[in-house]
Amino acid sequence: MSRRFHYGPWLAIAAVVAAGALLWKFYPRQAPADVVVPEPEPVAMVEQAPPVQHPIDEVPVLPEEAPAEPLPALADSDGAALAVLAELLGEDVTAFLRGEFLIQRLVATIDNLPRSRMAPPAYAGKPLAGGLVVGTSDGRHWLDEANFARYEVPVRLLEAVDARALVSAYVRFYPLFQQAYRELGVHDRQFNDRLVEVVDHLLAAPEPAGPIELLPAEGKPRWEFADPRMEASSIGHKLMWRIGPDHAARVKARLRELRALLAGQAPAG
Repeated sequence: MSRRFHYGPWLAIAAVVAAGALLWKFYPRQAPADVVVPEPEPVAMVEQAPPVQHPIDEVPVLPEEAPAEPLPALADSDGAALAVLAELLGEDVTAFLRGEFLIQRLVATIDNLPRSRMAPPAYAGKPLAGGLVVGTSDGRHWLDEANFARYEVPVRLLEAVDARALVSAYVRFYPLFQQAYRELGVHDRQFNDRLVEVVDHLLAAPEPAGPIELLPAEGKPRWEFADPRMEASSIGHKLMWRIGPDHAARVKARLRELRALLAGQAPAG
């Protein structure tokens, strides 16, 4: 069995977010007989949604050449979403992305990139061809530079796609992205705010100072980062390290351009 990182290939994701509540028991003291202790009146708790940081209607889009067709239902959106991506990229994206529940998986994948793990069924991406390339020297194991070549095609596609056209397609399909985000259990936020937040997280990924040392995971057929801080990092940061420093720099350059559009900043000129 080949050894692999536990977080899986890039762009792939759903983690279960648990919330806890503190339960308090009140034991009233015994009051004198001539003292009346009134029952406390219930306090109405009104939860306010956080303010929208990056309104979707402020995202600059390309003018439509023809009236847009009505959006399909989210459950029936795979064909339309795949067709748009294939047109934008000039390539059949099913070589890289799973074709079923595409928007739902993209939303789950993006939402989980800042986290340390995600459930495999939520991954939007397919495994890339080939296994993880690990070099060995003096009894130590390293992430081999030969591994970086596996990511050249998706990185090149990201660079080649027209950023404004991609963002315009995203805005057109945004109601479906927002619905998928609500179905993850997030009812008080806009997905576009989360997307910008995740892009910022990827841009903040530290650059390794040198070769990345790996260790075989104890009792498991996979590799882990030897540096405990790297191993405890998010899926997104691990992805940026795994694709190699050159690819990471190219991806970050394109993410900055996309981030400006998603945050409502029209391109100059």
